[in-house]
Amino acid sequence: MEGGSEDGGELLPGLNSVPGIARVAAGAWYRSALWGVGMGIDAAERATSIALGGLGLADDARVEAEHAAGEGRREAESGRGRGRRREPPKARSLRERGAELLDRASDVEEDPNVVHPGFARIIDQLAPDEARILKLLVNDGPQGIVYVNKAAPFGIGAREIARRLSMIGHEAGCLHIELVPAYLDNLVSHGLVAIRRDALDDEAPYEVIEAQPEVVEALRSAGGTVFRGQITRRSVHLTDFGRTFCRVCFPPEHLPPELGPIEVGEEIVEMVAPETGDDS
Repeated sequence: MEGGSEDGGELLPGLNSVPGIARVAAGAWYRSALWGVGMGIDAAERATSIALGGLGLADDARVEAEHAAGEGRREAESGRGRGRRREPPKARSLRERGAELLDRASDVEEDPNVVHPGFARIIDQLAPDEARILKLLVNDGPQGIVYVNKAAPFGIGAREIARRLSMIGHEAGCLHIELVPAYLDNLVSHGLVAIRRDALDDEAPYEVIEAQPEVVEALRSAGGTVFRGQITRRSVHLTDFGRTFCRVCFPPEHLPPELGPIEVGEEIVEMVAPETGDDS
């Protein structure tokens, strides 16, 4: 017990005055506390050493990060600045173009070289097969087209089975017959072609169309005990805009003699980019 008293007295002055069991417990607590403090100091020293050892790398990473962040801020601010600067000129440009258009509208003098400004844009958005369809329509006139519907009593449950079935692709010599419905969609969207609800006066074109395998199959699939297949006849026409487009953009040999081309100035001819090959 003397050893315990001496150790406790050295570690904590005044411990000898504490009763024996309490003195032993107090000494053990004090030594544990000192050991924990020592371990904490050692861990702190090791962490500090590691941090100091990697300080150069950390500094480099920090510098790079700050540089990248600065570049990002500058680009974002520059982009916002450009966006703010561009908006007013764009609005002014449209306003100025509108004023110029009205100025031209007030000019009553006839210009023989005037052509619709949309032709140059449209001709670049047409496929060769679509040019073949336009050539067919401008030379041979309106074409028949049919839709196959699933009809039902009182119209309940009726729906379209097949649409825009025709002989236009074959008659025009299209290379991709399966794309003719898409071609018609594009031509309609440009205002060159119109699909009318009225049928042609001639029954013969529809008889040929309705005898085609795809039409027969569509009618068969639409039939049933309640439903039945129904054919709707319509027609495809060249619009006035489309006819003028053909007369301006197609060479004379691709037009019917009675229609004839619309002659325009050299500058306009270059703008609409006439064909370099024969699509006949």
